[in-house]
Amino acid sequence: MSRQPWLSKSRIQSGRQCHKRLWLELHDRNAASWTPAAQARLEEGTRFGDLARALLGGGALVAADHLHADEALAETAALLAQPHTVVPMLFEPAFAHHGVRVRVDAFQRHGDHDTLIEVKSTTSVKPEHVWDCAIQTWVARGAGRNVTRVLHGHVDTRFIYQTEGDYEGLLTLVDITPDVEALVPDIPRIVDELKQVVVAPMPAIGTGDWCSQPYGCPFLAHCRAAEPPGPDFPVALLPRAGALVARFVAAGHVDLRDVPESELQNPMHRRIAAATRTGERFVSDDLPRVLGEIAFPRCHLDFETISFVVPRWLGTRPFQQLPFQFSLHTESHDGLVRHDEFLDMSGESPLQGFVERLLDVLPASGPVIVWNKGFEGARLRELAQHFPHHAEGLLAIIDRMVDLLPVFRRHYYHRDMLGSWSIKAVLPTIAPDLAYNDLEVDGGIAAQSAWLEAVDPGTSPERKSTLHRQLLAYCERDTLAMVRLANWRPDHSTRTDQI
Repeated sequence: MSRQPWLSKSRIQSGRQCHKRLWLELHDRNAASWTPAAQARLEEGTRFGDLARALLGGGALVAADHLHADEALAETAALLAQPHTVVPMLFEPAFAHHGVRVRVDAFQRHGDHDTLIEVKSTTSVKPEHVWDCAIQTWVARGAGRNVTRVLHGHVDTRFIYQTEGDYEGLLTLVDITPDVEALVPDIPRIVDELKQVVVAPMPAIGTGDWCSQPYGCPFLAHCRAAEPPGPDFPVALLPRAGALVARFVAAGHVDLRDVPESELQNPMHRRIAAATRTGERFVSDDLPRVLGEIAFPRCHLDFETISFVVPRWLGTRPFQQLPFQFSLHTESHDGLVRHDEFLDMSGESPLQGFVERLLDVLPASGPVIVWNKGFEGARLRELAQHFPHHAEGLLAIIDRMVDLLPVFRRHYYHRDMLGSWSIKAVLPTIAPDLAYNDLEVDGGIAAQSAWLEAVDPGTSPERKSTLHRQLLAYCERDTLAMVRLANWRPDHSTRTDQI
């Protein structure tokens, strides 16, 4: 008879989210697919966790990794055998109880009781974090520890990195003991239920909302591959229509083309459904006028940004979106187009160079065309605060911005956009020759991953050169796309077709 697999905090949380996810983690791990973005988040979380140990005052680290559970349990027992005055704080101690093993981020010992500390690289306490702590508390108590207090450590977004190497104030602690105590009685039942799951055949569970809540599942592609393909135009593509979509699915309408027109009251939904049923794109009568009224010279601008849980550059905050690249296409009235760009892959702060280059190449007059003014505008306001001597010039750019996103949302729709007005959804329906599928870096997340790889000291010069070229090509495509879209007219007669 095979041995009952051990459960862990993460496995229990996987099982709470979906029994099939837990089963696959234990029996078919190779079916998992982790995105580069998920890996980057994991690395940032690890960095914050390492820093949190110093911010908590230091202590004894249980060094054995997750592959050496027995060694970790033995190390923990040896440390706990010493007086609490000698070893007041443990990091990564291991506990086991009733077939469940856990590692605790930080464990503070007192004379006759203990405090359990869970550290998360988030900005607040989330419900799933309380469950994490409840599982650990139940196991630690079952292993003989008197856990009487539970703290949640997370990122304080008010922190500003002002002195090199000084992160005091980045970690904030919140007492969540009452919330944890409310969940602890449920843990034995959940554990017993999941023990049955892992020894039974694979659960027959299809994909659904549980595949992304509270965490994205790495087995999603694997599970979808085993399911029959869904409709080309699912009702879920309707924007801001969660309850309505659920009602349609319950009524058997999974394809938007099958939804009776009378069931759609929102004008935007009716427009999307009509274009989807007929295959004819919607173009308002006002779109040519609105686009034609944009004055010249037209400055088409796009940023690429990166953010860190633990700030790397002075004057920045946790999770702040920091621009490292821009592309600018400037179009004159006679049809001439000039391209300027900036990209810093040194790993040092790119902010000053970014600002100086942008103010140097951006014409002093003319609209600044963007796709989502809220994003670029917010970055410029932050840069204005960071560089007050450039604030006037940076804030003036915001005043000149013309946002193409709401223009196309209001005046244009093609069924191949599948309910999205991102520039990557709109562009192929108007200028398929500029679609992003010929690029190695083809999206914002991919750009962030490429930049992180490029600034890694271990990246070879040859690879860094390749990433430099790929990043420039991607950002340039974004602003070239805006040139094409701003000049598009429904009759397809546009002077930029050859750009």
